[in-house]
Amino acid sequence: MVIDSYDYGYRRFFNLGWRNFIIFIVVFVFLLVVYSIAFGYNNCDSWDCFNDNLEKCSRTKFIGESDMLFEYIIRGISDGSCEVEVRLLRSNLNNIDSEKIDGLSMTCSLPKGVVIIPESDIDACHGLLKEGLQDLMIEKLHGYLVQNLGKINLEMIE
Repeated sequence: MVIDSYDYGYRRFFNLGWRNFIIFIVVFVFLLVVYSIAFGYNNCDSWDCFNDNLEKCSRTKFIGESDMLFEYIIRGISDGSCEVEVRLLRSNLNNIDSEKIDGLSMTCSLPKGVVIIPESDIDACHGLLKEGLQDLMIEKLHGYLVQNLGKINLEMIE
């Protein structure tokens, strides 16, 4: 009887035994733990925890609510600044146009060691959320100007 070399290799690979299977599982779990430590994120449930991690610029996820519900993800240090991704989960602006920006995100580059709300310095950010927020501000200013154009003209005449 002739044994095919392909068949022999296949049998040899799958007949490793329990000892080798256990070694494989241990190595896999070890690599999974190392990966989660190296590339994982801390989870915060308070502003104090988030601010402490922002000051150190350590990888962290946090969902914070002020006027709107944001998800903050501190990515780490990039080009000497702390990189924070800001995603708008829910806007509380009671405006139909504001629903357009729900789910959008932007990346903010903050100075290392500085603790501020990332979206407060919008000039340091870039992304679709920044553009959407700026569009909403422009539309609001345009509406204000149109509403008060008559008042402005009368004040200029006097």
